[in-house]
Amino acid sequence: MKRFDRLDLLPEGQDMVAGIDMTGGFYRLFQTSAPFPGCVFLLCLRGSCRVKIHLTCYDLKEGSLAIIFPGVFFQIQEQSKDCRFIFVGFSKKLIEGAKLFSYTVEYTPYIFERPVIEMKKDVYELFRDSIRLLIRRQKIKEEMSGMQISLIYTQLLLSLGSVYKKRGEEEDSPRYNRNQEIVKELVRIIVQYYKTERNVSFYAEKLHLSPQHLSTTVKKVTGKTLTDILSSFIIRDAQAKLRSTDMTVQEIAYSLNFSDISFFGKYFKRYTGMSPKQYRNM
Repeated sequence: MKRFDRLDLLPEGQDMVAGIDMTGGFYRLFQTSAPFPGCVFLLCLRGSCRVKIHLTCYDLKEGSLAIIFPGVFFQIQEQSKDCRFIFVGFSKKLIEGAKLFSYTVEYTPYIFERPVIEMKKDVYELFRDSIRLLIRRQKIKEEMSGMQISLIYTQLLLSLGSVYKKRGEEEDSPRYNRNQEIVKELVRIIVQYYKTERNVSFYAEKLHLSPQHLSTTVKKVTGKTLTDILSSFIIRDAQAKLRSTDMTVQEIAYSLNFSDISFFGKYFKRYTGMSPKQYRNM
């Protein structure tokens, strides 16, 4: 495969790329920590390496799959000379589309929690062969529609959901301290209620904590406020709808429980630096 000289592995207007990293391109690009430009499923074929995702280090070997979402800081700290990856990547624009966002948002907390998973031989071979098929389709320049690519991405996540579930039944759950458990459960609740609930007291009540205790815990574990975490879900949802639907700004505002379109516009601009209409017309 050709050398990677840029962080953006996807040419303009292309939503998916699949390949084999035979030249150490990922290692060159990510020797220092950098935010990933799209979403990638990175499967180790042989050799070994040590990576950092978020602030956590992981050891990858044959059969290890790493899933990195857009904006997540990624670094390859060490890599053996015989290390080889096969991968499929998707554009940020594709995975933040309104339909895909709504279909897959429930899976993201689990993958953020455990972005590297060791696969059993049969599952590893299935994923490897699936990506190889995508590489072959790419080589013969088979045209794939946005819908087909969306289905490929969704199917990969659904398949991974089964792997995570089965692995959780076979292994002891990861050990977390009390504060980490609180944040882990909070994110799951936010996925369910972010469209309608933005009050800290609502989430504190769900977790049987005081608002102050919850806010302090979230800040300590994540470095962010609860409001920051909530807003990231709301803004991503709004951006997806602005880019990939014909919904009016008012309809989008109502879908996210903003009764006042003016307030929605100010809220959106506070976090993105532009109005909803400006974002749509970018």
